[in-house]
Amino acid sequence: MKLGTKAGDPEELIAIDELMCTGRSEPLFLGSIKSNLGHSEPAAGICAVAKLCIAYSTGYIPPNINYKIPRKGVSALEEGRLKVVTEKQPWGRGLSGINNFGFGGANAHIVLKNIARSKVNNGLPSDDIPRLVCVSGRTYSAVARILDDIESRTVDIDLIRLLHEIHNDDIKGHFYRGYTLLGSTPTKSVSLARNIQYFYGIHRQVCFVYSGMVQGSQWTRIARQLMRIPVFASAIERCHKILEPKGINLKQIVTNPDPKVYDNILNSFIGIATVQIGLTDILKTLGINPDFIIDYSVGELGCAYADGCFTTEQMILAAYSLGMTCIETSFVKGSMAVVGLGYNEVGFFLSL
Repeated sequence: MKLGTKAGDPEELIAIDELMCTGRSEPLFLGSIKSNLGHSEPAAGICAVAKLCIAYSTGYIPPNINYKIPRKGVSALEEGRLKVVTEKQPWGRGLSGINNFGFGGANAHIVLKNIARSKVNNGLPSDDIPRLVCVSGRTYSAVARILDDIESRTVDIDLIRLLHEIHNDDIKGHFYRGYTLLGSTPTKSVSLARNIQYFYGIHRQVCFVYSGMVQGSQWTRIARQLMRIPVFASAIERCHKILEPKGINLKQIVTNPDPKVYDNILNSFIGIATVQIGLTDILKTLGINPDFIIDYSVGELGCAYADGCFTTEQMILAAYSLGMTCIETSFVKGSMAVVGLGYNEVGFFLSL
């Protein structure tokens, strides 16, 4: 409720007493958001909701200031049926009500209840995958304060999810963006990387780059760490089942620590293609879509998958066919012709 008017407070308190205190064995707690934040005018309602969200989350009702003695003439306060919270008050997270009486005559009331589910494993992740937390704020210090707070406690996947829901869309007036990459231990968070920058409001275009058959583009155990991510593991499983009838154990290929596994060029083709499928799936699951797509060599298949021209099956079978062609051809295996022509020369030949 919102306290502070000489005429309105007694009427509101009497109504609450008559409606809610009959037959109660314990006092009904009262509070005011104005006591915590000042007069927030049209935002008073949403501020009161935020206060109760804190109470539901922590199990404590935030206290109010400047209340010393009960208001004379309000028997419910004098007799203890209503109690203004002046100390941090433990609370059983029961039903709560918010009263708002507008200066212009607009009155509103809302009843809230706790719907939070019980935390599984106290919110600790069931894996050791680092968590990226992205937030925004009006000032640099505001973003730093949020990151400091989340880094000061153990990793809580429910809290991280809530922060991402809040900051998923642009918030007007939030000129700073920041992130922290959290690793987890049983007792505390460990920030693996962190940065805060001013946001200029400029949309930075995203480009997906798909590599080809270049040295170093396929390394041993190429997918071992990435398979800890469920979306990526699902992509590997799909590709594995597609190639299994051809006698290929794809999961063994992309997790094998033996560097000689890629002496077989077929393994390079399907290994690169599979990882490109998995990484594309991860990015799109996160809502990251490219403005541009660039490829090289077998990366053309990745581009086709990224823009929806190829399905998973079509891409991995195309990579398989390319690899088999390189093995079965009578030319030097893996040979490539490099033509050193500029744009004008290529245009000339194309015009012929």
